[in-house]
Amino acid sequence: MVIEKDWKALIGNACWSWILAWIPLIPLAIIIATTSYRFDGKDTLTYSHGLITKKEENVDLRRVKRIDASDSPFSGGKLTILENNGHLAKFKYVKHARQVAEQLRVMVDDASRARGDVQNRIIA
Repeated sequence: MVIEKDWKALIGNACWSWILAWIPLIPLAIIIATTSYRFDGKDTLTYSHGLITKKEENVDLRRVKRIDASDSPFSGGKLTILENNGHLAKFKYVKHARQVAEQLRVMVDDASRARGDVQNRIIA
């Protein structure tokens, strides 16, 4: 009888410890859930984030100089976009960030060609 109570207490404590271990991750989950990205189909990428006060950041893809990406299995990927004027935009929690970066690079090239920019490429 005493052994049965010890096992029940041990199992109950183990369950609560797992539940308590996940509590610190709740704010991160809320931040990720309230982060969104929109693309207008032409040349503007909009980054929206925030729970109570929504903040939006727009990036004109025609002014992009460099796009860097890194993937993380825990928090998703991160995109870093450098514009021609030196402004650095960081986008967190991007799923498949490297693939998105490749697609954005193609869109940047298309947007540059559409406005008449000519890029000189060196063929080695």
